Amino acid sequence: MSNSNSTRRQFLRNAAMASMAGMSVSPFLVEMNSVAALAQQNNASGYKALVCIFLSGGNDGHGTVIATDSTSFNAFTQARSGAPGLAYSMGQLLPITLKTPQSGRSFALNPYLGGVQNLFNAGRAAVVANTGTLIAPVSKAQIQNNSVPLPASLYSHFDQTAAWQGILANSGSGVHTGWGGAMADIIASMNSNSAFTCISTAGVALFLSGQTSYQLNVTSAGPIPIGGLANPLFGSQAGSNALSSILSADENNLFAKEYEVVVQRSIAAQALLASSMLPAGPTGVANPPQYLNPVTGKLTNNSLATSLQTVARIIGGRSSLGVSRQIFFVQFGGFDTHDNQAPQHAKLLTQLGSALEYFDSAMTTMGMGNSVTAFTASDFGRTLTANSDGTDHGWGSHHIVTGGAVQGGDMYGTYPVIGSNQANDMGAGRLIPTTSVEQYAGTLARWMGLSDGQIKTVFPNFINFGSSPYLGLMG
Repeated sequence: MSNSNSTRRQFLRNAAMASMAGMSVSPFLVEMNSVAALAQQNNASGYKALVCIFLSGGNDGHGTVIATDSTSFNAFTQARSGAPGLAYSMGQLLPITLKTPQSGRSFALNPYLGGVQNLFNAGRAAVVANTGTLIAPVSKAQIQNNSVPLPASLYSHFDQTAAWQGILANSGSGVHTGWGGAMADIIASMNSNSAFTCISTAGVALFLSGQTSYQLNVTSAGPIPIGGLANPLFGSQAGSNALSSILSADENNLFAKEYEVVVQRSIAAQALLASSMLPAGPTGVANPPQYLNPVTGKLTNNSLATSLQTVARIIGGRSSLGVSRQIFFVQFGGFDTHDNQAPQHAKLLTQLGSALEYFDSAMTTMGMGNSVTAFTASDFGRTLTANSDGTDHGWGSHHIVTGGAVQGGDMYGTYPVIGSNQANDMGAGRLIPTTSVEQYAGTLARWMGLSDGQIKTVFPNFINFGSSPYLGLMG
């Protein structure tokens, strides 16, 4: 690699990191950093995509997947009896039957996850239990003795979001590469146009930040355009023409020249994506149904489903885009439920279940039902015990994976013993994870086509979780 190429790459990377860290950089530059690297010329035999749905704020896993055997359910009910609406009756819950029974235990979903129950019963959804950020397997005694390393700043939104999305749980907010982006660095060569390997509907995301791959940001209206070119600059077409001339001018300065290259790639990517995406509605990807808001009792637009419709529209244009591997990031916020959790969580989970069922149906209709896998992630779980009307920050949590390639109708990982002062409880029902993010992510990465060696490169801590750390989650 020449010094010139190395310097150019570093310039782009530093600019991207500055935008993620909230540093004062030009909004125009931030938009340009969404462009992916130079196109590769290799082709893959079949299309596959991962869709990360990040439940921002820390989803209450205890109230999402619930153990209903008498011992577990009584402990759950007792722990939540002080919070109105969080101690569900047995009759409210949505039972699920595991293909691989767990001796003496039974399970159900939150009353508002009807969409997920439908997918689970159809074998198109699975639960990954008690998953969270780890550096290596750890016990309560080891934590109390300070004999093993732990992820930085447990229970911190900012740091644990970075630990979940980044390639290292032990780097905290200092990590600059996400595991979606690190995977993309490897699989981008399987696309004839690598510019569309990483796509976010939620702005710049750590999850999609790689060493050589970059993310393209989109909304339901399509790719985010350059404001001064999409609309008359200062109300004048002459201003836009002048800006276009400046952006296309030949530059001598190294950084200015590279900036020009990035701008031109961005303009080209925007144009191609805008023309390749399927339309929303009857002539393209069907519009998502409204969901019945359990708080207001009214039919309401589902923002998560709309974001997933955007993903589906892009997947529908995959041939024109020249891609056979893609990674998407979708964010769904509002899960920091310290207060007013019962109605807030009910509304959020209703949207989640409805959106996942809608997206699975859209993929099936497109003939892509076995080629696209959606999965949830979140900052952390929440406490089993409740405060007056909510829960506090936790650690391990339960997650949902959907799609035709999923070995559905089952649970993967170890569901915890429920109750206070249990062996995997750090207090108040803060669960010590028994499945690491690396195991969860590595299993998905292998389905995407990464080799064992590549997975160990993407996830430096992967080797800490045994000789066979994969979950049996994917077909």
